[in-house]
Amino acid sequence: MTGASRSTRLGPFRHRAYVAYWFGVSINNMGTWLQAVAGSVFVYQLTGSSFDVGVFNFAGFIPILLFSVQGGRLSDRLDRRRVVMITHALSMLTAAILAVLTFLGLSGELTLIVATFAINVFWAMGKPSLQALVPNIVPREDLRDAVAMSSTGFQVGQVFGPLLAAAAIAFSGPAFAFALNALTYLAPVASMAMLYRLGLGGRSAEGPADSTPGAPASAGRAGGSPSNVASPPRGGSTPPGLTGAGPGLIGSAAFLRANRWVLGLLAGIVVITMAMEIQRSLAPALVEDRLGQPESVVGLVVTAQSVGGLIGFLLFIQIRRLGWSERAAIAGLFLQAVGVVLLGLAGDLLTVSAGFALVGFGFSICFPVATAALQEWTPDGLRGRIMAYHQMALLGHRPFTAILLGTIATAGSLTAGLLAWLVVAPIGIAGVWLAWRNLARQQRERPGHEPG
Repeated sequence: MTGASRSTRLGPFRHRAYVAYWFGVSINNMGTWLQAVAGSVFVYQLTGSSFDVGVFNFAGFIPILLFSVQGGRLSDRLDRRRVVMITHALSMLTAAILAVLTFLGLSGELTLIVATFAINVFWAMGKPSLQALVPNIVPREDLRDAVAMSSTGFQVGQVFGPLLAAAAIAFSGPAFAFALNALTYLAPVASMAMLYRLGLGGRSAEGPADSTPGAPASAGRAGGSPSNVASPPRGGSTPPGLTGAGPGLIGSAAFLRANRWVLGLLAGIVVITMAMEIQRSLAPALVEDRLGQPESVVGLVVTAQSVGGLIGFLLFIQIRRLGWSERAAIAGLFLQAVGVVLLGLAGDLLTVSAGFALVGFGFSICFPVATAALQEWTPDGLRGRIMAYHQMALLGHRPFTAILLGTIATAGSLTAGLLAWLVVAPIGIAGVWLAWRNLARQQRERPGHEPG
């Protein structure tokens, strides 16, 4: 195999900085899912209520809605590596305290909810910086594959996290799961230390103050740079109609008004992740009440969704190379609808697993396209804030979705809760379709550019 073909196969993994980043994100996501599943099961054990499970998930996701924008501001003003290290260290400390209290038998529903809220406050503040780093550590030609592989790391966490949760609950109880989650926060801290050593991933040389209207993202390469100045983003041009903005929130709002395709992609991300919330809020009731299976099986059906997502992400690279990314993004929403229908009608474990797998698969062929477009065509001085909006679209709605699904399932029926997502599915399809149309129109107006 020649060096060129080997590089093509390795893609973003030929860069040491990205390898460190990927492992840090993947291990931390594993712990996040481990705690999410263990926490949901623990609350259901304590209360026997799907509504209370929804309250627990509400506490986990509401910080994302409340603190993501502040995290985006920090990302565009400070060294992103330092922001990631500090916020994840604080999450680790809080998770460790929760584990100790649970081991001592002092943790109840309220303790778990408060600790989960605190953990995710720090996580929400650090996540925009973590996401905004990707264009600074890989060349532009590897960016889309890097985003897809980062999402694959998320799915790897979803696959192994629930499995670890099921094992911990079966053999040691939820306290062990919480302790393992605390340890996983060491991984992103270590990956940021590696980026420091390589001199990559810090605050861009462009800086927020230079993000003036129309300023393109500057070109860069995969080599190192001084430790206090990141290698600038790899994007060499700005898409047609794309405008930058100043460092404040007014600037990011102006950017959104000038680039309506961003809003369409964000709407699509909201909808595809609403489907993913079904397993968090309703999987315990679906497995234990409808199927009559033990609580440890919850981790297995959640894993089925993750496996479907992982397969989709692995296929995504080939889909992208064939030029089908935009169509696949819309097709993913239709596949999720099929999966949700299966869940609503399912009466056995195989059908439930197939439904969750389709929901995960549809997500995995839509999400990387939308995310890569946002990262690729956003100026570096604004990327932290735009990724904060992306984070809110990805996770910020979930507290309300969790409460809504739990309420429908409790007050109406479990089937109604499972099928409720079908009402909003057309919004996501229309949003993504209109986003691609707007980008295509900008390309016609400025034919020298190739919008994402």
